[in-house]
Amino acid sequence: MTLQPKRKLLGLARWGSLVIVMLLMTTVVVVPKFVHLATEPQVINNEQESFAAQCVAATPIAKLDTDGQLAVASWNVYKQQNAGWQTLLSRLAEQNQLLLLQEVKLSDEFQLWRQQNHQQLAMVQAFSQDHIPLGVMSLSQVAASESCGYLTAEPLIQFPKSSLLSYFPLSNGETLLVANLHSINFEYALDSYAVQLQQLLPALSAHKGPIIFGGDLNTWRQARLTMLTLMTNQLGLIAVIPEDDKRTTVMGYPIDHLYYRGLTLESSEVITTQSSDHYPLLAQFRLGES
Repeated sequence: MTLQPKRKLLGLARWGSLVIVMLLMTTVVVVPKFVHLATEPQVINNEQESFAAQCVAATPIAKLDTDGQLAVASWNVYKQQNAGWQTLLSRLAEQNQLLLLQEVKLSDEFQLWRQQNHQQLAMVQAFSQDHIPLGVMSLSQVAASESCGYLTAEPLIQFPKSSLLSYFPLSNGETLLVANLHSINFEYALDSYAVQLQQLLPALSAHKGPIIFGGDLNTWRQARLTMLTLMTNQLGLIAVIPEDDKRTTVMGYPIDHLYYRGLTLESSEVITTQSSDHYPLLAQFRLGES
């Protein structure tokens, strides 16, 4: 069986479960004893050794870009459940100054990988499983000066989805604001999906410099994509759409996205892999607007 049919079967299984859950519309949610749901957003970074505050600060020792060039990758790592994630993640870390990751499991194995690859982290915990935190994480070669986390509960299953805002110094004197999201999924309506986006809007609207906004945005129907487009247009953000667009799709819609402002896009691509049920989306930027 080729890779593409395998991925289609995996997608059908995963999203078939989504349809079943949504049809049940249960009001009783039983959380396993080994799972702890976060009630307040808490962030960790290299200098803050525990999840203790919504916002954490650090002192960057360099600029995020290299001679005005900035490479960014966004990837849902599927809790590192599939073989080969270390190899691909090492490749991405070597080739990109900034990684936006979703569904990260902060296990000892992942921490060892991160230390071996000299990556600075900022992570907001959505929940923990067997005392291991899970959520969105931004990895970078240079520490973010500040990172703030946000949580929004899935309306059916009550598991929180997490978002992370991080600020990075650039060599042209500007500050880059990075938004990394794993969007609400188990909801046909748009109420909670909208709440999660609107949580970030004040900080994004107030920022005067360049922005990168992306992640697993779960745009699996047109109404979701329309809402996202309205918000990104309001902020003056431009979508990264690779010429050979192999992004992971659900019901015909790509669900992984990158948007940008105040930068010049030079190239973009999607890497196919079996190391997750998502494909990484990559973009190469130059500082300033052309």
